[in-house]
Amino acid sequence: MDLIKSLITLKEERRLISRVIQNLSDEQLLIIPDEYKNNILWNLGHIIITQQFLHYTLSRVEMRVTKELVMLFRTGTSPAIWEKQPNIEEIKSLFIDLLDKFIEDYRNDLFTEFIPYKTSTGISLNDFEQAVAFDHFHEGTHAGIIMGIMKKL
Repeated sequence: MDLIKSLITLKEERRLISRVIQNLSDEQLLIIPDEYKNNILWNLGHIIITQQFLHYTLSRVEMRVTKELVMLFRTGTSPAIWEKQPNIEEIKSLFIDLLDKFIEDYRNDLFTEFIPYKTSTGISLNDFEQAVAFDHFHEGTHAGIIMGIMKKL
């Protein structure tokens, strides 16, 4: 598959998630059901920073998100540790807008290097294309979690 098409599909996947959650209140985005460790907002932020890590950091390019966002949403974190709630509108905006920037950066040949990486699921990523393919899996997993949380609201 042409990588640009794959990146555009990634954007469409995020638009679908955005449409699914668009009628939820801020309060609903912050609910952590008993069976879950995180809320919908955390899942959105985690999707954002994981994509940034997989493509930018592993390509030795500076991420387009702040270190503060990374600290809030990286693997192993939880809203339970938040001293200050993240800006919900900012997260929703970054969720879509950063993919436009990512596609632009890819078209401008920003990603010329790649550091091989083994994911927490044990999958080895040896090049940028594998990182893009894995990101589809990762975002789909979190879309499923978001849907599960929504059933509990």
